[in-house]
Amino acid sequence: MNTELLGIYLNDHLAGAMAGTELARRISRTHPELRVLADDIEADRKELLDFMREVGVESRPHKEAIGWLTEKAGRLKLNGRVLGRSPLSDVLELETLRVGIEGKAALWRTLRALGSFDETRLERLQRRAESQAELVDSYRLGLASRAFHSPHVSGVDVERTFTVASTPEGVVEYLRDFSRAEQWDPGTVSCTRLDDGPVAVGSRWRNVSQFLGRKTELVYELTRDDATGLQFVGRNDTATSTDDISITPGDAPGTARIAYHAHVEFNGLAKLGAPVAKLALEKLGTDTEKNLVRVLGPVPAAR
Repeated sequence: MNTELLGIYLNDHLAGAMAGTELARRISRTHPELRVLADDIEADRKELLDFMREVGVESRPHKEAIGWLTEKAGRLKLNGRVLGRSPLSDVLELETLRVGIEGKAALWRTLRALGSFDETRLERLQRRAESQAELVDSYRLGLASRAFHSPHVSGVDVERTFTVASTPEGVVEYLRDFSRAEQWDPGTVSCTRLDDGPVAVGSRWRNVSQFLGRKTELVYELTRDDATGLQFVGRNDTATSTDDISITPGDAPGTARIAYHAHVEFNGLAKLGAPVAKLALEKLGTDTEKNLVRVLGPVPAAR
């Protein structure tokens, strides 16, 4: 066997595996339900490294670095939005991941044909790749249908996903009362309830925030309230801010995974300030994550 050519071939696929792993991780941050898929793709990369060690092929770090850079460069592709993600982002990323999975399946078939590797192991990996491809196709087609029927929107998007040491029920109960934004939203100066009675869909708050050196006031309304998350929509003359907060069980008992997505749509001349607002909102997003982890409880690091 020509080990030199085999080494080039396996290292090229290792670069692709690195890019696929990075992409799958990024997709799973937006869609936590695909974390298992990301874990499987990472496991496949480690299986490839095992095969390389078996035949004495050394991994070439620069090849993996190329794979990492390729995934990062892929983020620069046009998606119909100047700032943030669009519904098309999910479709394009899943299509790219699907192509990578097909390349991986071709790798396993090639190694089986060589007859120098564990046939049972390769057959298992090939079946897993086929299963991954079916899952990605199913998910991609569902998102494509929604993406191409979605209304045209513009504005700024900020997303964060993190885990806290509180139950999903506890997180929903705490965040449901938007007046508590004074405790976790770094930009909030004051947040006052405008109506009475139990908090429910339709409840409203007056929120005064400090943003870009100026105080701004929005009236927020709770528009979604269920076991899986909350949505608050705030409005004034210059902007509409939509905060979607998805809440699912964390990996460990008693923890919750929070996927926070803020979309700010500017009106009139305020649209001209969107690029500056994007930078400021990204920092606010990071500070908001830190504050929510603080008030809801940090998850202890695994030992």
